[in-house]
Amino acid sequence: MKKSIRRILSGLLCAGVLALGIPAPSRALTLTAVNDSILPLSDSTMPARLGGEVYVPYSVFSQLGVSASSSDGVLDLSANGETLSFSPAEGYVYDQNLNSYSTPAYSMNGTTYVPVKLCCGKFGLSYSTLAVAGETVLRVTDGSASSDSAFAAAKSGTIENTINSYKGISSANGSSSNGASSNGGTAAKPDETSIPKVEEKPARKPARVYLTFYGAPDKNTAAVLDTLRESGRTAAFFLPVKSADWTDDTVRRIAAEGHTLALLLDADEKASGDALVEQLTLANERLRLLTGVQTRIVSVSTGCAQLSRTQRDVLIAAGYRLWDATLDAGDEKGTAARAYAETAQRFSETNATVVLSLHHSKETAEAVELISAYMSRQGIPSGTISLALTPINGANETR
Repeated sequence: MKKSIRRILSGLLCAGVLALGIPAPSRALTLTAVNDSILPLSDSTMPARLGGEVYVPYSVFSQLGVSASSSDGVLDLSANGETLSFSPAEGYVYDQNLNSYSTPAYSMNGTTYVPVKLCCGKFGLSYSTLAVAGETVLRVTDGSASSDSAFAAAKSGTIENTINSYKGISSANGSSSNGASSNGGTAAKPDETSIPKVEEKPARKPARVYLTFYGAPDKNTAAVLDTLRESGRTAAFFLPVKSADWTDDTVRRIAAEGHTLALLLDADEKASGDALVEQLTLANERLRLLTGVQTRIVSVSTGCAQLSRTQRDVLIAAGYRLWDATLDAGDEKGTAARAYAETAQRFSETNATVVLSLHHSKETAEAVELISAYMSRQGIPSGTISLALTPINGANETR
């Protein structure tokens, strides 16, 4: 039925759209934000003004609960019982009641751009344009986000880093060009090397990415958990076996939000395998008291290969599964923009599964936001480490 309706509309509109061309896009708008997240900047994410209307890639709405499907060259967007069907090639758009609209979709930069005003009105969303840090930001929200003023106040640094990442230049991390920081103190030392430009059409990409966080939860972890929740992703958190370093409420929140709890050992060549098992047992007792669960997933701070074969055998015999990260995001050492750009570059160099290690630094939440958005754009699936999976580690121990 839907195909026949499309044929009818196509025939009626064909004569009127043969001469239709894509209006010359304007780049007065630079950045796109979804709720409280700034999207990474690329030619396929920039908003554009076309024929007097503001347009964005349809994937922007996918991040706000709008489902998207495509068939016979028609893009269907649906949410809350409402549907908009766009044919970029034939220039028509209609809803589920066959009402037609005058703002069609356009194919640009390898994706489909849809009109913001029409989509927001149809799906109960709102949008605004904001001047932040010298840039114009198009912000699309679903009502759960902070106010525009709070957003603008909080995101100026993120916007600067995003622009710098796109331009391939280092970020001064909030510092002015004369070397003084914006608060009058000494400027943070900028990264010494330029940030690599992110490839939006990589020849390769990971088969899957497991997000992992290493170290004790701290004051920055709440923002990390907020970002994971907003992006719809879960991760594994490797907690140091010295449970005195844990923040109890944060550990409870990690478990409550569906993330995997895991333990992090320090490699000690003098410790017996039984002594390592005892450390893990004590940490698990604390975990059980805090969360009601225990874990058999373990990593080693310097890599599982640093354990002796005897130590590994004892741990595996005790039921522990040994995991290593295969890629460090670098969020503990540099800016979020650098961590994102370098991680994306490394992603483009492999088709293998990646175990990505992140930390609990002040840059981590923003880095996770940027990396997660990149994974969504590239169709890179994420997973969560569990006991059912075959471990990945440098010692090649799987059982």
